[in-house]
Amino acid sequence: MPENTIQSVFNILSEIKELCLVDDVYNGAFSWYLTHMFLFTLLLFPIAFFYYVLPRRKELRPRFLISLFAFAAAGVICAFRGFFMFRSVYDGSVFLYFYLENAFTCVLFPLLVYLFFLILSRDSWRDKISSFALFMLPFYAVYLPAEIFANAVPLPFFFLFIKPLLYLLMVIAVAGESKTLFNVISGRGKELCISLLIIIAELFTPPLIETLWHYAFPLPLWAVPAALYAVLCVFRTKLVFKLRAELMQ
Repeated sequence: MPENTIQSVFNILSEIKELCLVDDVYNGAFSWYLTHMFLFTLLLFPIAFFYYVLPRRKELRPRFLISLFAFAAAGVICAFRGFFMFRSVYDGSVFLYFYLENAFTCVLFPLLVYLFFLILSRDSWRDKISSFALFMLPFYAVYLPAEIFANAVPLPFFFLFIKPLLYLLMVIAVAGESKTLFNVISGRGKELCISLLIIIAELFTPPLIETLWHYAFPLPLWAVPAALYAVLCVFRTKLVFKLRAELMQ
């Protein structure tokens, strides 16, 4: 009798396994997580863009073509890379090489596209510099998810959540700091070197944090800098906007 009972239990478990009931529960929870993380990665920059634009839509309406150009440029670049270029992710052990490649792909290359826009634009330099967020938010809305989904398999939490947040904070912080830099250059301030160093640090810290994570450094060595970077970007952005308001008076 006990043997028959045990055999019956095994038979039931086998049937459950064949029906994939257990796997469905796991896969359902996992797919729910992936779906929401995918949505977060895809929608973070568009939501930030509309949050940035809507309160000042009347003021920014004449400059909507800037965002449209950035969105189209990112789409063309991603399509060209997807169809005509093959770029394997560096998986070696050279820390500096991975960092430089990541910094070029996620920071320098978008900046070169933005520089190309500045050359084409006939606006004043004040308008060009103040358009950093208008350009970068829609550009990264297309470019960054394409970069993440094309090169990160499987997709870890860092790529789906932390990396998009870091680059969003970078765009917001640099946008505020660049306006202050213009005031410094135009004679309304005296801290040119400090502003430049802050912008460089804001730009190239996210690739450094990702490199530390990629090479499996202990959690505090990349998570603490990531948290500090987020706090400092938010704090610095508020400080910059306050300083800007004082300079405009």
